[in-house]
Amino acid sequence: PNIEEKLKEYSNTLIQQIDTMSSIASAFSNFAEMPAQQNETLNVVKIVKLALDIFNEDYIHFLAEEEEIIAKLDRTQLIRVVTNLIKNATQAIADVSSPRVLVSVAKEKGYVKISVADNGVGITEENREKIFEPKFTTKNSGMGLGLGMVKNIVETYKGSINFTSQANKGTVFCVKFPTEN
Repeated sequence: PNIEEKLKEYSNTLIQQIDTMSSIASAFSNFAEMPAQQNETLNVVKIVKLALDIFNEDYIHFLAEEEEIIAKLDRTQLIRVVTNLIKNATQAIADVSSPRVLVSVAKEKGYVKISVADNGVGITEENREKIFEPKFTTKNSGMGLGLGMVKNIVETYKGSINFTSQANKGTVFCVKFPTEN
């Protein structure tokens, strides 16, 4: 009988709960700042290949121009960057009839470039600006911390991350790390 009153009451409760959860998530992400870097001289090609090992989808392909590209990075954080980008790509191609993800590593004037390309849904114009924002997500699971964290790691190493995307054609994320410090 008093549906409007109840609806308003439930809506307010929900909004309060969401705000509470959001502040808890913020507290967690502030608390869980990146662990101290264990910088080591790594063969980026080998580590990216290693990161691919946890994915067994046969539509994920790997391409490297050289067998060895050396950079000083934290192994765990490099793996985290790569797995996050691949996971996003696999989610973007969930409804594509012939899915494809290509991960490539190349040398580029003082940088090592890691690209993750997919033929998925693409990133809408309205989401492009928000894509690296913490807690932004288009998925119904996860906390939306992935790309924000990736950007953090990349910038810590004076690297860069960018992407190009076309609706229903796919997206390419490019990460560059300096090879000389």
